[in-house]
Amino acid sequence: MMARVDCLTTVFVEDIPEQLEDGVLYVSRQCHVALHNCACGCGEEVSTPLVPTEYDLVMEDEGASIWPSIGNHDFPCGSHYIIKRGRIHWAGKMSREQIEAGRAYDRLLKRGAQPKGLRAILAWIKRLWIKFLG
Repeated sequence: MMARVDCLTTVFVEDIPEQLEDGVLYVSRQCHVALHNCACGCGEEVSTPLVPTEYDLVMEDEGASIWPSIGNHDFPCGSHYIIKRGRIHWAGKMSREQIEAGRAYDRLLKRGAQPKGLRAILAWIKRLWIKFLG
């Protein structure tokens, strides 16, 4: 088991490296993906597709932010965290019911559905996260 990390340094790459280093967020704009080793230190590779129906990447002076949260629910570690300005902000583990509800919601978005009030809800959630995580 590797050591838990508190921050990720962003490295832009054209090709995905064979071996990922702990504490590094590899971003490939060509492949539309960001990869890193799980922040808990379990050694699992985490892939975040950078497409509108999956994850958003925002670069800031302090580092990268990825939204929504990273939920490694299918990994043995079950870790759940947010990457905000290059720092890891740990979130609580989600129940199976919460995970399934989130996945159902993701499927709706991927089919192009816009649940009633979605934009207002998402704006409110983002404001809350910004206030909470600064």
